[in-house]
Amino acid sequence: MVGILQLEKISSFQKLYHYLPSAFWCYFVPMLLATFGILPDHSKVYDFLTTYVLSACLFLLLLDINLPAIIRLGPTALTAMIVGALGIAVGAVGAYAIFARWLPPETWKGVGALSASWIGGSANMLAVKEGLHAPDAVFAPMVIVDTVITYSWMGLLVALSPWQDAWDRWVKADRATLDDVVQRLEGMGRLGKTENPASPFHGLWLIGLGILAGVLCLRLGALLPQTASLSTTGWAFLLITVLGILLSLTPAAKLELFGASRWGYLCLYLLLAAMGSKARLQDIFQAPLLIVMAYVWVLIHAAMLAIYGYFARVPMFFLVTSSQANIGGTASTPIVAGVYQTRLASLGLLLAIAGNVIGTYAGILIAQACHWVHP
Repeated sequence: MVGILQLEKISSFQKLYHYLPSAFWCYFVPMLLATFGILPDHSKVYDFLTTYVLSACLFLLLLDINLPAIIRLGPTALTAMIVGALGIAVGAVGAYAIFARWLPPETWKGVGALSASWIGGSANMLAVKEGLHAPDAVFAPMVIVDTVITYSWMGLLVALSPWQDAWDRWVKADRATLDDVVQRLEGMGRLGKTENPASPFHGLWLIGLGILAGVLCLRLGALLPQTASLSTTGWAFLLITVLGILLSLTPAAKLELFGASRWGYLCLYLLLAAMGSKARLQDIFQAPLLIVMAYVWVLIHAAMLAIYGYFARVPMFFLVTSSQANIGGTASTPIVAGVYQTRLASLGLLLAIAGNVIGTYAGILIAQACHWVHP
């Protein structure tokens, strides 16, 4: 894993990593090694990582959620984000209903995990995968689908930027909302925080704190009712999400000064490697059909955004940014937002962070809806 992250810094590999990011390689390389028997199928280390370290990952990443800043973005940006998330949900259930007859029985769990990724991020995806106990044979192709769709969709959205003015004229969009959001963002001050240099000591106690929170949430989860979509671990991940969001509103958010989110992402890469080690290369042979299903899925999402934008007279910028915030994430959304409106690139980051707040909940609900559609 360290080698994969170091290669990303070498200029000759940057183009490759642009299309296939480090998160993909952290999953794919261990899967390749496991396929050839170099890594074991099962290990207590994998179980520890996918239960306790995943809890720490969610906890540390959510501590840096800036809810007041997200709420101050205003109704236009937030409503577009909500419509985009609803489009992901409706698209998931609709596309799965069409293709389910040709897919393995537990694919609904993989659809829930991928929905969590597209509304939230990779950490949400892993939480839903573990909470639903999605088989590795179902989950592995979803990683391929996620990579293919995310970057092809981003390319399409960037390619549509020259038609921004034409769309706004056609729907008679109120472009004053763009200036309003600029003023709101300027009133927030700096969005980032100055971190102290990364220290292994900080990492140990921060990850330890996250694991302790995970143990507590697992104990509480065991006391709650169990369903097909909510096992003990599923409840635990929902509870730790609530805990992380609540603590982000308290002085605990200052733990970001010690690199809380940086150590959270390190946990995320470890988790991807552990889950890749439990998968097999032959699992991805389902990917072509799933990719077709996923394109139907995102087209439903896009249609819902376009219909909303037409009738509500929403500038194309908000529609495109909310779409990328859902399907892309924190790394790519500011890039797409900046292509359309340079001064509003930071809005893309905040919308993508907003998705992280609801991603786990949305993924579990969507999985349950898919299960009802095709039990």
